[in-house]
Amino acid sequence: MPRTDRDAAGQQPARQRITIVGAGCIGASIGLALRGSKDGEHLEIVGHDRDTGQARLAQQMGAFTTTAINLDLALDGAQLVILAVPFSELREVLGDVGRLLDPTMRVVVTDTTQLKAPAIAWAKAVLPANAHYVGGDPFLAPGVSGWEPLHGVADARPELFHEAVYAIAADAEDHPSAVRTVANLALVLGATPLFMSPVEHDAVRLMSTTVPALVAAALMRATVDAPGWVEVRRAAGREFATATAGAASDVASTRMTTLLGRETVLRGLDGLAAQLTALRQKVADGDAEGIEALVASASADREHWIKQSRSRTFGPEAQAIERDTLFGRTLRSMLGNGVTGRSDR
Repeated sequence: MPRTDRDAAGQQPARQRITIVGAGCIGASIGLALRGSKDGEHLEIVGHDRDTGQARLAQQMGAFTTTAINLDLALDGAQLVILAVPFSELREVLGDVGRLLDPTMRVVVTDTTQLKAPAIAWAKAVLPANAHYVGGDPFLAPGVSGWEPLHGVADARPELFHEAVYAIAADAEDHPSAVRTVANLALVLGATPLFMSPVEHDAVRLMSTTVPALVAAALMRATVDAPGWVEVRRAAGREFATATAGAASDVASTRMTTLLGRETVLRGLDGLAAQLTALRQKVADGDAEGIEALVASASADREHWIKQSRSRTFGPEAQAIERDTLFGRTLRSMLGNGVTGRSDR
């Protein structure tokens, strides 16, 4: 059962234990944000990473109350487990967590990785009945997270999730209290929860992350392999670095998401190929007006997106989120009412 509001002496509020598996940029930033929140003094944030040095560095930064070298010790007594690991490692980590969790304890398990349909299937296969999995994925605001890829604990900061949209992909069978727990987590981090179906989420994430990473890799490869790269590399600056930034993504995770989301990725690549073919024809024809129109329209669309990203206003869907009953609740603590044995449905 979850810990009570009082400790054994019956006097001091017991601290909620949250375990973060993964001490990279996302995991450490979550820890920093939670410990710096108004509920921080009531939370015990336990960190675990296969790279023990990285976990210790994150603790020194203030992300974790304590760290545990062994995963079983990190999971002991946790009421919320956050898997902030690369997508390529998620299936294995879920298996380890499922094997080590106490099957008699109720716990919420969530993650921060790119694809939710596979994650839900993996979680169902390995987690014990009392472990409630709800998928999570922060869509970071460009104005806050910057434009360069985030690498490791050195890029961690508590405000990373400010103005972010925090996607929550829940299965129809998920316990309502578990879903609320992850939604409350998003709010404490400074993000806005956005409820999505796993299929919808994955299509959005593939088009916004995986396809750009593949395009960046192709551009980098084409440029490096072309004659004259020795000279080009001297001239390449901010524009080239920004255009190829996606090539610096986690290679194994990009491979996995590409193949698991093959149909969506192919649609994205086909759309790009059509645009490149049309642009090539304009260049071949010397169509100055056509080239200018294409670049101008793309520039205007990008500027419009940048403004929306900075203000986090994307039209009717943002209003729909605000009308959700979750936002009318008074959050007494990060975990709300917690996961109980009673169904809210």
